[in-house]
Amino acid sequence: MKLTNTAESYGLVHQSLHWATAILILVLLPMGVYMHDLPIDNSAQIADKVWLYSLHKSIGMAALFVALTRVAWAIFQPHPRPLHGGLEGFAAKTVHHLLYGTIIAMPLLGWLYHAATEGFAPIWWPFSQDLPFVPKDVMLSNFFKTAHFVCGVLLVLSLGLHIAGAIKHAVIDKDKTLDRMVPGRYQLTGDLPLEQKQSPFSLLVAFTAAAIAIGSTFIVYNFEYGAPSIVASEQSLQTKTNELASSSSEMSANSWNIDYSNSPLQIEVAQLGTPVIGTFANWSSNVTFDPNDLNNASIFAEVDVTSLTLGDVSDRAKSSEFLNAEANPTATFTSQTVEKTDTGFMATGELELAGVTKDFSINFTFEENNGVAIVIGEAIIQRLDFNVGSTFADDSSVGRAIKLKISISATRF
Repeated sequence: MKLTNTAESYGLVHQSLHWATAILILVLLPMGVYMHDLPIDNSAQIADKVWLYSLHKSIGMAALFVALTRVAWAIFQPHPRPLHGGLEGFAAKTVHHLLYGTIIAMPLLGWLYHAATEGFAPIWWPFSQDLPFVPKDVMLSNFFKTAHFVCGVLLVLSLGLHIAGAIKHAVIDKDKTLDRMVPGRYQLTGDLPLEQKQSPFSLLVAFTAAAIAIGSTFIVYNFEYGAPSIVASEQSLQTKTNELASSSSEMSANSWNIDYSNSPLQIEVAQLGTPVIGTFANWSSNVTFDPNDLNNASIFAEVDVTSLTLGDVSDRAKSSEFLNAEANPTATFTSQTVEKTDTGFMATGELELAGVTKDFSINFTFEENNGVAIVIGEAIIQRLDFNVGSTFADDSSVGRAIKLKISISATRF
């Protein structure tokens, strides 16, 4: 049994790589469908789902490297002559191009999706979970997720056509096409198949299908997640700024105009022990503050809870199980006192979150240079105090302590 290909049949290396790729694909496709709909109603279910996601990702990376090895091997090996030409040969070659493309693109897109996503289900390997030049970004993560799905559909279609072709060769044509890919099945005779004329346009058709898949990714992404709302968010922030500026005559010299585009409001929550960063896209605040006149300092902040993005679990975080954003779309903080501390300042007041109001304190630092103030603040929200995720009472899946992180750039009115 030869290891390398000949003009008559495939060698053992090519055959082994072919069937290894087939097995990995046939494991990964149903696993991906199955794990997507698994419930996550308690810590045990979450742990099971995360384990299965990690298994899927790890097998997917193995599939990627097997597929790359297969393609590299095929490039430097002769290809056995096809047994059919004409339209059938054209279709077979086109499907092969699609298969080679999708078996590489699908795990690669899954890897990109993983790298752009905050949080859970690591790949089981000793290397980094991140990729250079791929930021943790919800919009980017959702795009790669959509592309991974669309590529999966294309893979299923091309795989179905490939299997149908193999069955035709075995059942209808009763030729040796399938035998040439089964180790030990085909016996070399030295009789080469007739040279079949092949169409040069099969690669073009495969590229066209790939272009359609890319276009479909954008369509599905916009349908599923909506078009990016960066412009709308900037306009909303500008509107807030204008409203504050219009009433500046009524404000004291210690009132501040916040540059919302450079003032992220974030939370950090542990998922299965891994910190995940969430961001509120829309929030506003009225601040009166002078470090030398703390008696007259006041802070009021309002946060649009529905604008939270938290990796893959954004919708779950805003559901009735956690923040209940539909019933309580805003959270507010109203200060009662602002005091000097050893490390900066502390604002104490009331936080209203998820329909519950509790005493709350925020520690922050304040630096002003040339009329521009930089405020860095942190606070800990005990989510169970606000009945957020009360069914997850321990830290095994969702951390009880949520870190609020504030970074503000502001100028005086």
